[in-house]
Amino acid sequence: MALPLTAAHRRSFVIALAVVLGVCYFMTIGQEGDYSSFKRLSTQWSISKQSTLDINQTKDTRLEQVTPAQSRPSPSFDHIVPQVIPHSRKANATLVMLARNSDLNGVISSVEQMEAKFNRNFKYPWVFLNDEPFSVDFKRRVSVLTDADVSFGLIPRESWVQPDWIDESRAQEGRNKLVRQGVIYGGSVSYRNMCRFNSGFFFRHELLMPYKYYWRVEPDVRYYCDVDYDPFLYMQDHDKIYGFTISMPEWEATIPSLWSTVKNFISEYPQYVSPDNSMDFLSDNAGDSYNMCHFWSNFEIADMDFWRSEAYMKFFEYLEATGGFYYERWGDAPVHSIAAALFTRKDQIHFFKDMAKMMTPMRYVLLVLGLIISIHYILSLTHEEYGKATSISNLAGQWTGPKSNPPYKTPVPDEYYKPDEHIYQPDRKANATFVMLVRNSDLPGIMSSMKQVEDRFNRKFQYPYVFLNDEAFTQNFKDNIQALTTANVEFGIIPSDHWHQPASIDEERASKSREDMVRNNVIYGGSVPYRNMCRFNSGFFYRHELVQKYRYYWRVEPDVSFFCDVDYDPFLVMQDQNKVYGFTISLYEYQATIQTLWGHVKSFINANPDLVSPENAMEFLSDDGGESYNLCHFWSNFEIGDLDFWRGEAYSKFFDYLDEQGGFYYERWGDAPVHSIGAALFAKKDQIHFFNDIGYRHNPYQHCPQGGLHQKGRCWCDPTHNFDYEWYSCLNKYDKMFS
Repeated sequence: MALPLTAAHRRSFVIALAVVLGVCYFMTIGQEGDYSSFKRLSTQWSISKQSTLDINQTKDTRLEQVTPAQSRPSPSFDHIVPQVIPHSRKANATLVMLARNSDLNGVISSVEQMEAKFNRNFKYPWVFLNDEPFSVDFKRRVSVLTDADVSFGLIPRESWVQPDWIDESRAQEGRNKLVRQGVIYGGSVSYRNMCRFNSGFFFRHELLMPYKYYWRVEPDVRYYCDVDYDPFLYMQDHDKIYGFTISMPEWEATIPSLWSTVKNFISEYPQYVSPDNSMDFLSDNAGDSYNMCHFWSNFEIADMDFWRSEAYMKFFEYLEATGGFYYERWGDAPVHSIAAALFTRKDQIHFFKDMAKMMTPMRYVLLVLGLIISIHYILSLTHEEYGKATSISNLAGQWTGPKSNPPYKTPVPDEYYKPDEHIYQPDRKANATFVMLVRNSDLPGIMSSMKQVEDRFNRKFQYPYVFLNDEAFTQNFKDNIQALTTANVEFGIIPSDHWHQPASIDEERASKSREDMVRNNVIYGGSVPYRNMCRFNSGFFYRHELVQKYRYYWRVEPDVSFFCDVDYDPFLVMQDQNKVYGFTISLYEYQATIQTLWGHVKSFINANPDLVSPENAMEFLSDDGGESYNLCHFWSNFEIGDLDFWRGEAYSKFFDYLDEQGGFYYERWGDAPVHSIGAALFAKKDQIHFFNDIGYRHNPYQHCPQGGLHQKGRCWCDPTHNFDYEWYSCLNKYDKMFS
């Protein structure tokens, strides 16, 4: 029988236990979406049938390496490409992704983000593993995203499929039970294969054996921050073993016998437990039970020599022999977490809080580490059976070690960062800016667009931004936007007379038109703000005081995608080659929105024939010499243009004439056809430029560069998903003008 505890001991224990239990509660509510996000975990493995591999695959088919892309030639026009100075010191490390051919789109998204936010500058190799051979298309489309080495490997059958010694009837019974309980992936053998492989085999794959460190990446994940230092070198120089970004409780139904198995292992092999372990993270009662806390292993930066060590290998083999990966549904996350917590020092586990600032529930746990009472005061042993049952408690109590601040509280030293001066700024720039017309409610969408612009282009070229709104921007909006760039950012309010419906408009007539469009299901047919926007973009944005000082602009909208690196300066191309308007997508307008527009255009031309360029692009607009409008226009949500063209005599008179007709409100004239008609009539056709090498998407259409341009730009769009020559595209009419 254990000796009785004093009242002081009991009070201390109750306080410590309450604090820790509170921490696990806060971990479930402290970050929005932890459990909903959990549903995304390794979705690529959620098939119901057990995967099979061709056991006769040879070693040659398991090892495929793609060499870095060759130095890319410059485009035909002059531009300056910033030079990046690589680090002189690198760790022996790789990026690892376990994926299937069907995960291609998610893989491309994750790799593109990793390259843009980290690996473009550090060039660590990639290793992709699959239980079936990667397709040629998968390898081609992934390899083009990086200049680093890329290897594709096949997982050996014995490392993946359910072992023959597993009692399948018992395993089936376990799966059925979890399905009845509604446990995610409860019935999946494939998911269990993946958990077992990640727990005990991935680090032994022949493609990974040459490396010491790895960064685990999964399909369809998001990296929100630039990583301007080398986390591998940080791990190496600071003797770190395991790095994470998110921690959370595991589902107890998936691991009912795991902790008892862990306790049995520790009882048999106490020598493997580190004296300065992290038992406080795993258990709220000195190891008697598991509190379910674990590091979410879909993000890991870790030392593979630790997984290959005697301690971890014996631990994994011990777990493996019980069959818990198949009789229950043990995950690699709790297995890795328990091992790292027990067999390493607690200061060897690192929280990478700077890689995902929005995901930091670990702060609650690690603060508690300074408050837990030393558990070794609690129990004394009186007989052998009781001692064996509680030996893990004694180990934890004796080996928790001194307390201190969590290691992540100490910032990563500056020496690991890649300073901005390693990216040389061009010595020649155009007088240009980005222009974004947005509302405060558009903040998430415009941050997404702007971050892509920065990663793909402006981080190198540093052009300023102008944000315009019909109401004042909030301080929160401004702070979030300015945090995304080191370029100059200005925020402006649109004058009321540039935005609102003019007093000259007959509101009764305008209202009747809106009602008619609503009945006819015309998009934005009933919206006055949309009409305000179209009129403002057609004739006023370039007159705004914040835009007046610039010659060129690039229009960017919320929630768009830029698929490719833009390693040259499009503004200088416009300037040096005397271009006035640039586009990526062209298509047909909704005829119901512009019923009388072309009639007014013809009236203006008849009254002002001297303003029409002799080398105009009428062939793009009309199939019958100008008698009628074929509805083709350049999609103006992407524009790179010359502001002086809009400010010129021809376009100014043209807009003023159209504005007097009231068609922006009596119908629903859009800025896209107005800009397109203006550019096509008053500029020379060779002054209108198709930016074929800029991959771009605005739902539902996208332009994806083809052939060599796709590789040169490291584009991550699917080349087969390209709007250029679909039936609703007008690019063929643009091409025909020059044929």
